[in-house]
Amino acid sequence: MKNYLYSPYELAVIFQYHGIDIVRITEILENIYRYDNAFIQPEYRHNRKKFILDVMDRMNYLNNQAQFELERDDIDKDLSDFGLINSSGDTDSENTVAHLIFKELRIRILYINRQGYAKMKLRTLLSELGYKKRSPIVIDYIVDCLLFYHISISLRDNAPCEIDKINLDETVVFRVV
Repeated sequence: MKNYLYSPYELAVIFQYHGIDIVRITEILENIYRYDNAFIQPEYRHNRKKFILDVMDRMNYLNNQAQFELERDDIDKDLSDFGLINSSGDTDSENTVAHLIFKELRIRILYINRQGYAKMKLRTLLSELGYKKRSPIVIDYIVDCLLFYHISISLRDNAPCEIDKINLDETVVFRVV
């Protein structure tokens, strides 16, 4: 369940991908904390400052990875000299992403786009997930994620559709319900 929730690293990746400035990021994070609190990891649900600072720290890490790696070795050495353990938590599991395309869709629809929807061809969605063809397992995964993130799909002109029955080159419109 935890990998369905927004992590600071995933949010930083999304913001960096969209090239959003720091003022806008802070505004979006405030809105996510206020309105999408159920979708952020439990350790951040009651600590807005920690949530925003951890996302900013992850963005800083993404922008300066080489510098962070150089400094981490020095920090580890200093901590070992004092007999302390580095519990900064910069592990691979912290930098993993899960369901990122659906998290990005929800955030883009609610906070980045001002249109209230996002469009994408079904083929593009499948390729973002690493697939070329539909299979029942992939369709079930997509439907589960759409349900979890409260995203509805339709065709142009708001025509209802089922993801397993539409053409791969059909443009799908995503809306948060």
